[in-house]
Amino acid sequence: MMKLPIRAWIRNAGAVLCGRHGAVSEQAEAEGCSRQTVYDHAQRVEERLAERDQQMADLRAENIRLKTELEGLQKRLEQSTVIDNAALQRFAITGQSIGISLRQTEELLVTVLPKKRVPDHSTMGRWTQAAGQRAGEVLAVLDPLCAKAVETLCIDEIFFGG
Repeated sequence: MMKLPIRAWIRNAGAVLCGRHGAVSEQAEAEGCSRQTVYDHAQRVEERLAERDQQMADLRAENIRLKTELEGLQKRLEQSTVIDNAALQRFAITGQSIGISLRQTEELLVTVLPKKRVPDHSTMGRWTQAAGQRAGEVLAVLDPLCAKAVETLCIDEIFFGG
């Protein structure tokens, strides 16, 4: 248990490490302790400073490691694309609209996403069905308005050689 305040420890360490001849005895008398206590305090202060220096070195090394890791993550982020739920829905709907089956869409997504992030084909089916219903509502309004302007009706893409 420390009976003297920390300032006394530091003064004791100063007397041992930097004092002139006789400074240890004078310091021991001034603090009301033995010369051995003054030497012990100096040793403990040195040990604590060495521990602090080691902690600082460890923190600097960790800081450098974290900065390096951050730089690497920022580079990866620059090259990444956010694929959130809305993007997955757009992908599934677009795939269906150009004729890719839901199972094929699922297989394509597995090539770029972890398996657990890929929605199953039934979920994608619900998304595309909902999008189809919304599109049907829009087309129900637009078709009668556009019908008069149609000169040639193309039933499928073979007509255009595609």
